[in-house]
Amino acid sequence: MIILRFIVKLIVLVLLISLREGLGSEFIKSLVDNSRIASPLLNFLIFLSAINLIIRTSQFFYRKRKKYGHKYSDNVIIGLQNIYYILTAVGIIFMILGFFGLEPKVLLTSISIVAAAIAIISKEQVTDIICGMNISFSRELAIGDYVRCGDHKGTVVDINIHKIVLRNDSDDIVFISNTKAYYSDIINFTQREIKNYNLDFGISGSKHISKSELQIHIFKILDNYKQALDAEYNQFKILSIDKEEVKYRIQFKLKQLDPHLEQEIKASILEVVHNLILSVN
Repeated sequence: MIILRFIVKLIVLVLLISLREGLGSEFIKSLVDNSRIASPLLNFLIFLSAINLIIRTSQFFYRKRKKYGHKYSDNVIIGLQNIYYILTAVGIIFMILGFFGLEPKVLLTSISIVAAAIAIISKEQVTDIICGMNISFSRELAIGDYVRCGDHKGTVVDINIHKIVLRNDSDDIVFISNTKAYYSDIINFTQREIKNYNLDFGISGSKHISKSELQIHIFKILDNYKQALDAEYNQFKILSIDKEEVKYRIQFKLKQLDPHLEQEIKASILEVVHNLILSVN
């Protein structure tokens, strides 16, 4: 199916070029060249077909080399797609200016003036596009990474020319502008080699619950997740003791990054600690 699409696109491109050249007929060529609508439109369609063919072919061979499925997307594939959108927008501007019969030299001058005007008027949008391109081709952020960006934490589901799209732990979709993401401190939990987590809590000193009693109940919870945990890393210790409260810290390490499992383990531990406190009453 992919090969068939490539062949169809190639045939369309050849036909458009042949039509632009008049298919061997000077009359058709003259008609196209002298039309303010036909000539810019055909040039745009040829340009659009050519870049579409180049981008799709590049994505195809990249997926083949990486042994990815035909629907898989990563930063390189998204970056190529963003280039396609930008070139298409530039082609549309050239086509519209061509409708007014501007010569190529005048056209280039005009497009420079238009681009400068757009950059001034839409400074934020232009900055978003530039930052988006940098992020797309970088290795710091990729589709599927679990990250913290500013006040938001979640899985990256898309990186486009304007925004980064996150799905947070509540399955809400969060949109972050590329500029904000680019200049923010981003923590990429997926690329972090060590998946250690801490859970701190305090218990009133009046409850008279011993550390050994707490440890028995907590390690029973951790034992339920032993297949996902590095058991050698599990630690339970006292952080501080004062007249009002004893503060504890539990440390555990996941073999693979899984933020949902992390939250589940922490919730289970807090629940058993809460039940133990209530039982003392």
